[in-house]
Amino acid sequence: MLQIAICDDNNHELLQIKQIVENFKASHSSKYNIKCDTFSNGLDLLITTEKGISYDLLILDVVMPLMTGIEIAMEIRERNNLCKIIFLTSSREFAVDSYKVNAFNYLLKPIRKEGLIPILEKACADIADEKEKGIIVKCKTCLTKVLLHNLEYTEVSGRTLFFYLTSGEVLESYGTMSQLENDLLRDKRFIKPHRSYIVNLDCVHRITDKDIITFSNKPIRISRELYKNIKQTFIDYSFDGFKS
Repeated sequence: MLQIAICDDNNHELLQIKQIVENFKASHSSKYNIKCDTFSNGLDLLITTEKGISYDLLILDVVMPLMTGIEIAMEIRERNNLCKIIFLTSSREFAVDSYKVNAFNYLLKPIRKEGLIPILEKACADIADEKEKGIIVKCKTCLTKVLLHNLEYTEVSGRTLFFYLTSGEVLESYGTMSQLENDLLRDKRFIKPHRSYIVNLDCVHRITDKDIITFSNKPIRISRELYKNIKQTFIDYSFDGFKS
């Protein structure tokens, strides 16, 4: 199931965008099982996510009463930092703010299917690809498949590997960090800021001069000699959706 939410306070535009998404859904039914929900205000969307609904893709109008699309995205990012976000607006002035929540794309109104459909195609393909990728972790009592989008970061201590998942679960396995590098670092989502850590960039909230802070508020050390490269990689990754 690929869950999409559309939020726009203009009912005409909301229905127009919904129709484009429904047409995309119909033409891609053999590839994706899509469910689409619509919201006329951000508060209803936030209430729905607080009840446990986790959307894979958000299509948000930026300028709305009570809460802007940027503010809504910031709230949702606290609980779901993996979803793709497409912002819709009639003005470019909010483009810089959209980078703060690692937006996937930014589309100017009026929305036309020839502009939105290619973005939907790439977003859904990326989501499906990210959901399928995983590694096998040999724990003490069993083998566990860890999906990469659920892996926040890994840590090595002695000969023990710790896998910190976005759910809060921690898996332990015997091994070395070098064994993980081939599996993780070839995926652009992962970086190695320190000899003891590999981190999922989708789970990075901010970077200080000493640490990476994840969305779960966990600080991860950055080696001094790697700081500039890690900072630039984070910036490039955050802007990647706009370059595509």
